[in-house]
Amino acid sequence: MKFRASTSAPARLLRASGVQPAALAAARPLWLVGAELCVFTEIDLRAVPVRHRTRAIADRARQLSPFASPAWHAADAAGSVALWIWDAARVTAAMADEDGPSRRWQVLPEQLFLPPAHAACLREIDATQRVLERWQGGRLVFSCLLPAAPREVALRLRAAGLAPDATPPVARSALQSARWDLPPFDWRVALRDPLVAAGLALACAVLWLVWSLGELAGERAANARLDASVESRERELAPLLEERSEALALAARNQALAGLLSGRNALEAAAEFEHLVGARYQRLLQWEVNARSAKAMVEDKAADNRAYVEALQQSPWFERVAVAPTLRPEQVSLEITLSANPKAVPLYVTAAGRAP
Repeated sequence: MKFRASTSAPARLLRASGVQPAALAAARPLWLVGAELCVFTEIDLRAVPVRHRTRAIADRARQLSPFASPAWHAADAAGSVALWIWDAARVTAAMADEDGPSRRWQVLPEQLFLPPAHAACLREIDATQRVLERWQGGRLVFSCLLPAAPREVALRLRAAGLAPDATPPVARSALQSARWDLPPFDWRVALRDPLVAAGLALACAVLWLVWSLGELAGERAANARLDASVESRERELAPLLEERSEALALAARNQALAGLLSGRNALEAAAEFEHLVGARYQRLLQWEVNARSAKAMVEDKAADNRAYVEALQQSPWFERVAVAPTLRPEQVSLEITLSANPKAVPLYVTAAGRAP
């Protein structure tokens, strides 16, 4: 079952006898010019380049037109052009009588919406008028209004490539919505149209914008996850930072017990780190220590990587200090190689011994 929209654009058919409604469902206001009001011809423009055919069709239409103000429509099939010419002044006057501005209407010949015949046929306009048509491969190649005189009828039949006494069958004249002159869609031809090319470029731009927005959303989500991880680590380190002063004092008092310890521990390394660079940064974001290395990440809004390295390398406990890249400019990531000498006295102990 086929469904038709409840409303459609108006369609009118201009006959020699006047204007009448066209039984045609149109997507936009459509004005049809009857076959008896058109001068039809087929022209061969296969030798003319495609980019020049529009101008060539206009020149031929003006040459062949018997009207003072001609209008035309061309159906180009690889250079074989079916051309309809009609009186534009007559159509404009009919539109004015219908109280419809001409700019609203798409003007096309009626025969574009007639079902193609297998060969020659007659289309009855009314009781006294008939149009002789000859079709080839689903395309109209000849059309003319048959005169009343038998001699002239024979001449028209010969012009159509038929015998003078031929009797072509009468074909159905009902209009159909599909146009037989429209070629199948071809990307190569469509891209030559500036509007189609602009639409394709716009579609590509929209796709690129959507992709960019997706990338931006992904980066924002990653940053949000990173911020959440930093906040979680800050909450974990907050108790240690709050007790930093007390821990440093306890470490200094317990230095006498260092000989009882096998190697250095994380607290002592943290005390040495804080003694050397604790006044430089705002927050300690990460602190990890093992037997031979330590890793720290701090937040310093005016970071000086060289100053951190020079300050930490003063300690006999820190054999080598390197700065690792970070995601944010205000973060400093330090990788420290601990000295292999377990008897080295850290600087924070020496400083505590000199304190009054």
